[in-house]
Amino acid sequence: MKINYKNPEKRTGILIWEGDVSFLSREKDFSLRGIGEEEIKERARKVNGDNALYFFTAVNKADSFLVWVSQIKEWDSQKVLSSESSVTEKRSYEDKENGNIISFIDFSSKVLGRKQIKINFSIEVSEIEVEEGSWVTDDYDKSSPLYRKYTKSERQLSQTDDIVKLAEEITRSTDDYFPKAKIIYNWIVENIEHKEKTGERGAIRVFQSKNGNAAELSFLCITLMRSVGIPARLVTGAWGEAGRRQENHFWLEFYLNNVGWVPVDCAKKMFARLDNKRTIFSKGENIILERGPDQSEVFNINYKRVFFMQPEATYINKQEDGLLVVEQNKYLLVKE
Repeated sequence: MKINYKNPEKRTGILIWEGDVSFLSREKDFSLRGIGEEEIKERARKVNGDNALYFFTAVNKADSFLVWVSQIKEWDSQKVLSSESSVTEKRSYEDKENGNIISFIDFSSKVLGRKQIKINFSIEVSEIEVEEGSWVTDDYDKSSPLYRKYTKSERQLSQTDDIVKLAEEITRSTDDYFPKAKIIYNWIVENIEHKEKTGERGAIRVFQSKNGNAAELSFLCITLMRSVGIPARLVTGAWGEAGRRQENHFWLEFYLNNVGWVPVDCAKKMFARLDNKRTIFSKGENIILERGPDQSEVFNINYKRVFFMQPEATYINKQEDGLLVVEQNKYLLVKE
């Protein structure tokens, strides 16, 4: 069994992130002295819509606005020919757990107002196809960092008793990892409805509701695989034909010893194969973010983590009590 990469397609694209930041004073704009944070956010959403990000701030520190951007980098199926950003990063670092390269963009000199990051890139993307031979692969080293990281239960990927029980029941007919993974994929495709708009995210919600978008189908598939000891991880990116605006997309990979990372796309019904119509932004989940370039002690993005890495994780701190409203838009256009 081995992984083949074939039919490379060149994709020239523009990844754009735009943010428009405004400030709503807690007292002047709301006249809500003493009201709770969540109620202020709810009232702000009614005025500004659900697409804005709201940060309630009550810390008297210097203003700062940072954006973390995952660089478009090389993976086994993705070769980077060129990449250039319109904004110079403060610095970049490697997310050593997953291999992502993450840059800080610092807009602290002008927190309020409109901002844009534009990344022009050219990549070569290959189709992936697993050449199936013997299904028997070497057992995992259960003490290895890779195995421990990608089989654990964590945020959005909770291995509840019910989920573990299902995973064990549907895969008990085989002891080999590749057919176990395929059984789990088939169960997802046959039992979970692909539905674009959902409420709260996470494997538990999908398991209970039996529906989910591409990300959530991946969440549950990863969790079921991990429940039977198969290392698996999320892939974040975009998908679409050249010449059109791309859709954000999510799929997953599971690991086999002496084979590598095997791709699975539940939403597009691809197992052990992928097309060449996609761009990879990042791999892994619950990614630890490093502090800002100023090494500020105040740091509160999801307790220093983001579930997946796209140009959207922002740290904002404002001197006056109130809300900073960030109206965000991000999209990827791949040219002919």
